[in-house]
Amino acid sequence: MHFRLWQSLKLSMTIVGTTIGAGFASGREIWEFFGSYGQSSSWSILLAMVLFLAASMVILFISWKKQTRHYSEVLSHVIGPRMAKGFDGLVVLSLLSSTLVMMAGSGATIQQWSGSFALGVWVMVAAVVLILLFDLRGLLSMNVILIPVMTAVLILVCVKFLSSYGWPTLTASITSPALPSWPSAITYAAFNMLSLLAVLSTLGKQIRHSGEIWVAGILSASLLGMIAFLYNYSLLRVEDLVSQYEIPLFALIHSYSPWWVMAISLILWLAIYTTAVSNVHGLAFRFATVLSLPHWLIGGGILVLLVPLTRLGFANLVTILYPLYGVLNLFILTMILLYPLNRHKQG
Repeated sequence: MHFRLWQSLKLSMTIVGTTIGAGFASGREIWEFFGSYGQSSSWSILLAMVLFLAASMVILFISWKKQTRHYSEVLSHVIGPRMAKGFDGLVVLSLLSSTLVMMAGSGATIQQWSGSFALGVWVMVAAVVLILLFDLRGLLSMNVILIPVMTAVLILVCVKFLSSYGWPTLTASITSPALPSWPSAITYAAFNMLSLLAVLSTLGKQIRHSGEIWVAGILSASLLGMIAFLYNYSLLRVEDLVSQYEIPLFALIHSYSPWWVMAISLILWLAIYTTAVSNVHGLAFRFATVLSLPHWLIGGGILVLLVPLTRLGFANLVTILYPLYGVLNLFILTMILLYPLNRHKQG
């Protein structure tokens, strides 16, 4: 089989699109997991990206070699069939919860633009179903189109800000102790595992050469790392302002024109959207083995059933649901990273 660079690019953009949710794009995740630790956070970002790269590539290699259809099949290879059955339900609940948060986030975003919360929720439902109509091709194409735009805007904001306020000195980050922040790096890598597992486990049949996985993994980790480093350094420059903004990104553009604020708001909505698509995509492929229905219909049904629950509100959902799955994420990350060693021992 021949190596296809274009396929690697599509895979890498899908990895980035699944990871850059509202938390990452808004700067909140970057600040909470890294920036709040000070200059030593640059080392924790590097550790997080290494873990992220390793986990993504392991999932893709399993999906490619085993030709898996959904995340449960990958889990069967990673933690064993019996334990995978028990974790299957927990993963479903986690993906449903995350999707619910994204829908509420869309409602809150549209509400800030003087629209109604309900309109924002239904716009998200319609937009996600539109991508599901085209199955895997729709998911890959969406990320190839949207992710370069999103990442370019985020990088431009950070570069523009640092050009005005000054670039950080390398000496400060080298001499800072790295120990206090490394647990947060592991937590961050684990935080993104379930969404990545849900999406990457369905892509095995799209891969023709191991090189495609290597290029996709390295490119996605490098891009995410570059954005995280720039974002982190930028936020450290205005750390006294970060606490004044629910969305730290706005601390970087507080003196910019209203057009910039509108553009950033759109980027945040797109970040919510790509994460929601990834989650529902993973759920639709999982339930397709039980329900003999098209993926778009399964995904649409899930979204419609979740609509009433969005009334709980975006902030409340984040506060209640996200901490519940911390242990689950950490366990799955650990088992994924250990999979190559366990397979070697068994072989």
